[in-house]
Amino acid sequence: MRNHYGSATLLKERSAAKAGAFFMHREPTLGVRNHNPLNIRYVATNKWLGLSKTTPNVGGFCKFDCMDYGLRAALLLLLTYIRKRGCTTPRQIITRWAPPTENNTELYIQCVCGRADVSPEHPLPTEGSAFNRFVIAMARQESGIRLTENDIERVRKTFNIH
Repeated sequence: MRNHYGSATLLKERSAAKAGAFFMHREPTLGVRNHNPLNIRYVATNKWLGLSKTTPNVGGFCKFDCMDYGLRAALLLLLTYIRKRGCTTPRQIITRWAPPTENNTELYIQCVCGRADVSPEHPLPTEGSAFNRFVIAMARQESGIRLTENDIERVRKTFNIH
């Protein structure tokens, strides 16, 4: 079963029953409802493309018009961390994204790096499978969304993100 918010494929399960059960028994997460897979915090000065004009801020987090815009913002923000903020390793990225004052950052690092099959201590490339898997694992950690590498590549291509 495929479930779409905007045009990004969000669930990819082995059976329709498992995929249906995901939403039948649980309230959609804030990230799903806001089309914000990595739960980007709302900052009024950030004028993200596709940010909702009527309700851009829901509970301190950005709300986008569709999942593609939320994923676009997440990719751009992660690339900024790597290229301009000096956060080149998964540990550095996650520590900034989910600081210990608000999260169990060490557990977050272990979960994301384990799912993505990347080392927390080695520099993360800015494109390719390792980067894609990292974004996918962060989306799952933040909002339970199950993206695919094709979703990441499609959004990168659609919005010309290098």
